[in-house]
Amino acid sequence: MRHYESIFIASPLLAEEQVEELVKYFEGIIAEQGGELLKTDRWGRRKLAYDVQKFSEGFYTLFELKAGPKLIAELERRFRNHENVIKYLSVRVDEIQKASERQKIRYEREGKRKAAAGIKERTLEEVMG
Repeated sequence: MRHYESIFIASPLLAEEQVEELVKYFEGIIAEQGGELLKTDRWGRRKLAYDVQKFSEGFYTLFELKAGPKLIAELERRFRNHENVIKYLSVRVDEIQKASERQKIRYEREGKRKAAAGIKERTLEEVMG
């Protein structure tokens, strides 16, 4: 199973209790589909960066979970079809970690290559004169 983060924004027209029910509903879907919910982070009501469906605010909730791609597809389908969800996004976290590790290795290899070739890294003062 892969590590994902999934966030959704609920409509600001909902009451706190309704948002809590909505979170429990999506947590139930994750459990029902065989996923492992690692963390649920409720950010509360926040201002959106731009208007979404004529709303300028929404209730943010972040799920950190281990799941397969089929579960994520099902969860996103439910997000998309639920009338109280105005925006959602799911990201595969282990891919981001792999990419950052590859970048780190690339920088180390480049540093070793420059050192072997006798290329000296210049400081900002040397470059700017």
